[in-house]
Amino acid sequence: MSILAALLEKWKLVSLILILLIAAQMIFIRPRWQFYPLYLLAALFLIIALFYHNSVIDPNRAASRWILGLFILLLVLSMAFILIFPKEKIPVPTGEHPVGTRIYELDTEREELYTDDKDDHRRIKYQIWYPAERTEGFTKAKWISDGTTLTRQLARSFHLPSFVLDHTAEIYSNAYIDAPVSGSLPMYPVVIISHGWQGFRELHTDFAEELASHGFIAVSIDHTYGSQAVTFEDGSYAFLEPSALPSDSDTGFGSSSSLLVRTYGEDVGSVLDDLEKKNTEDTLIRGKMDLSRTGIMGHSTGGGGSVYISIKDTRIRALLGLDAWVAPVDNALLGEGLDMPSLFLRSEQWSRGPNNYSLDTLMRSSQDSSLVQMKKTTHIDFTMAYMYSPLTKYIGFSGNTERRKPSEIQRAAALAFFDHHLRGSSPGSSDYLERIAETYEDFVPVE
Repeated sequence: MSILAALLEKWKLVSLILILLIAAQMIFIRPRWQFYPLYLLAALFLIIALFYHNSVIDPNRAASRWILGLFILLLVLSMAFILIFPKEKIPVPTGEHPVGTRIYELDTEREELYTDDKDDHRRIKYQIWYPAERTEGFTKAKWISDGTTLTRQLARSFHLPSFVLDHTAEIYSNAYIDAPVSGSLPMYPVVIISHGWQGFRELHTDFAEELASHGFIAVSIDHTYGSQAVTFEDGSYAFLEPSALPSDSDTGFGSSSSLLVRTYGEDVGSVLDDLEKKNTEDTLIRGKMDLSRTGIMGHSTGGGGSVYISIKDTRIRALLGLDAWVAPVDNALLGEGLDMPSLFLRSEQWSRGPNNYSLDTLMRSSQDSSLVQMKKTTHIDFTMAYMYSPLTKYIGFSGNTERRKPSEIQRAAALAFFDHHLRGSSPGSSDYLERIAETYEDFVPVE
């Protein structure tokens, strides 16, 4: 008797088991596209069992091997999809505070340079994370607040089928929407987070939640048209605008990249202006932001924009660059240097190349600047790319290291840096770098 025949002999029991398993999966795990081959397998088995019960097919014939092979293929496909695109969990913050969050929309008076409408003004969304007093009775926030609008745009940007990242829209963060701000301190220092080109504000949620749990207010900006997708309150969308950063072989690359970095930096300035208003007007956060102790951290283009605005805006007191793309910043401006403490974390992938000449110019002109090499990392390891697939390091997308280790190290560095320079008493000390280097061998300060 063939395996298929043996299964069909017990078709009622097998069908019941399949139905119960699928029902349990849908109730407790929720339907995901990774399970679709399993759903198809169950449907095919029920159809074939019906044919067998009515003596339409003979399971002992050669065709049964093809049917069994199809069942095995569907099972293998589903298991492969589950392993390649798992539903990950966001790192749990290590601080003593629970975390609250709120999203704001900002209409600025600045001209929008990435649309054809000359009367269009730039609109921005940003999200804050803060130490919460309590979270009971408040709704837990999704990691991706704009849902599949963003995940499908991200998938298209990387030439994947649009549905492939849909499951990430169902991942929950560790923060609670509009939970009251903790009263353990009267005010909290502020850290602004700026994503890179083709990023989005939630791509650094791990940094934001970690800082908030330790008594900071973190503010992450969606840089419209540089972000994958931004959904506004009126129902309109602003998707990534590829022409904002053409290929580096394009004759307009230099001017476009300079404009993009300036735009990112000016977005930070606009958000700072709005935070000053929120600090006096917003019922949730009013009086809780100590804007005299404001730091900034930025990845790639966001790092370049952070440098640009930090040189120009005296409200920023400390800067952390993550593979900061400073080459598009005017060299004369870089020569003015930073008059606040700055720390630059550089991936191994970006340890060579022309950006380092610009970074060197900036650091030599700055008062208190340090550089750290992150061993076995790529440019993308400064984001939450680890949330998408364990295969990233095998295809060279991320570095050859434990998948979440770079994030763990960077979160420790960011917390130590901002804790020291926004709350510490001796801004010139670099002991915190030595402590982190002793803990993590891939964290290497550069002399």
